[in-house]
Amino acid sequence: MEAYQAELDSLVSSAASPGNEITVLRLQTALVEGKGFASAQAIEVPTLLRSLARAVREGYDAIAIGNGFDPGLWEARELFDLPVLGLFETLAFYGLRAAWRLGVLCSGNSGITRVEELAARYGINSRMARPLAVGIPVPKVVAAFSDRASAEAVLDGTNEALMELKRRGAEAVVVASGALGVFLDVHKSRLPLDLPVLPSVQILVRELECAAGLAKMGVPYVSRTGRFAKPPSAVEEMLSP
Repeated sequence: MEAYQAELDSLVSSAASPGNEITVLRLQTALVEGKGFASAQAIEVPTLLRSLARAVREGYDAIAIGNGFDPGLWEARELFDLPVLGLFETLAFYGLRAAWRLGVLCSGNSGITRVEELAARYGINSRMARPLAVGIPVPKVVAAFSDRASAEAVLDGTNEALMELKRRGAEAVVVASGALGVFLDVHKSRLPLDLPVLPSVQILVRELECAAGLAKMGVPYVSRTGRFAKPPSAVEEMLSP
């Protein structure tokens, strides 16, 4: 885990614009096993929302949730008066600016239907090839940062999946996994050149900076009419320390 976190911190630092500070906040107790299952993430969402509430109190200008399945994203938009970005949502809409038909790569097989659910939620099904998984769960992807054999297995599975996504018509690929996205950026020289795999961390960092900058200019970052209407204060008070 330490090797993965070190690579993530390095990518975030190098992606940030001069003068901007991007802080990587980690849950004190984060699930690694079962990461692709909705039930596992539902158990983790209250802890995530409390962590976000703490970040809001500490004065951050914008927040991104760095999980490939965007847990708690819409709930956070309801609750907090600052821009809140999700990893998959941000990458997918960036990808749809770069390509007409988008491919999505997950780590474990359980992620495929999760991505399909997100695509339906965001209304982008018609421009996506069916998602594919590398077939390696998140704990083994994390291990690949420090274990050569694991790294080769991840790269082999990734390149096979990328070939299939290209056959399905994908013109660019986003990665619906924080750990896998970082790993593939570190090993981008081992990926095919004819199908772009968009860099997760760099896109998320720069979109986060943009969201914060637009909010400071007075550009609305969320509509309080309809789906993201502000809940009663008693709801937010439940997140207090």
